[in-house]
Parts: sequence; structure tokens; C-alpha cells
Amino acid sequence: MDKQTLIKSWDEYVAPSQPLSPEGMSQRIARWGGIPASPRAFVDTYVKGHERTLYSVIGSGVTDDPNFKPSIAAAENFHVDYIVAPKGCGAAMHWHDSEEVFVVQAGRWEVDWIDGATGKTHTVSLGPRDTISVPPFVHRAFRSLDGEDPVSGGMLVSILGGKTPGRVKWDAALAEKAKAVGAGFGPDGMAAQAQDA
Repeated sequence: MDKQTLIKSWDEYVAPSQPLSPEGMSQRIARWGGIPASPRAFVDTYVKGHERTLYSVIGSGVTDDPNFKPSIAAAENFHVDYIVAPKGCGAAMHWHDSEEVFVVQAGRWEVDWIDGATGKTHTVSLGPRDTISVPPFVHRAFRSLDGEDPVSGGMLVSILGGKTPGRVKWDAALAEKAKAVGAGFGPDGMAAQAQDA
């Protein structure tokens, strides 16, 4: 390409910034000590082995807890959560209708997924800063191998795509375990456990 064409090309690649005041930006900052956390963000947390705490950083994401609100409400096309879990614990098999990316912030984690063509479950181990992207509609589960201290143990970052992610769909095996401990969904679609459970 000639020099004049390259210089002229900048006309399409220069634009002013949208307005954003310091007050507006302050609504888009999540500080670690102030991020809302829930040990019951999902129905599977009522089932032994799936205990974990979800920190809602950006966007509503998906949750079975109606009172769980994110630190940063504005999310144009993605949602971010931090997850810590006791050693050996994590999410049960589930899928979303959008992709989900996991980034290991600290510790070691395992991610399982089910190949819908074969029904076979596969596992991959991940260490700090390893990343995996799970496509929509593929059952996935994860667990901490080191424990729940977010600094020395483990922290997993979940990035969920989409403006308004749909509800979580669970594997049938989890449904049976949840039913056995009296956990299910109320009329509003939110997780609950029977008081006599």
C-alpha cells in the first residue's frame, strides 16, 4: 500500500471517548472487601460436595438466590464471578446457554465436562492463570483441589457471556441428590430447601 492510503485509513480508526465521570466510574469498581458473596447462590450448594462461595463481581450472571446482587450492576455483554470452595468441592454438572470461561486465579482446579455425543465425562486439571472456555449447552462441573482460602488456597474466576444469561440447567444426577436433601425451586424459580429437610 502507498503511504497516502495508509495515512487516510486513520479516518476510520479515530473516535472520541464517550462521557464517563469519576462518579460514573466509581459505580464500575468492585473492591475485594465489598464484593457481595453467597454460599447459596445455586441449588447444588445444598448437596454435600458442592459447597462453595460465589462472589458476584460484574452483572447479574445466573443465580438461584433472588437477594444476590452484583457489586457492579452494569454488564453490557458478560458477567464475572469469583468462586472459592473447600478442598474437593465445587459446582455440580450444569450448562448455560452461553459460553463460560474459567480462569484460575489461585490454586489448582479440575474441570469436568460431558461429551454429549458419547456420554463420556472428561476431566482437565488447571493451575494458576490457566484458562478454559466451555461452549454453550455442554455440561460442566468444577472443583477446588486446594481449599477455599482465596489467596493461598484457590480462587476461580468465571466469565459468563451474553447480556442476560438464561437459567442454569442441571444434570439429572444432581437433581436426584438435591431431591434427597429436600432442595428444589420455589414458584419464583429460586433455590430453596424444605424446612423439615
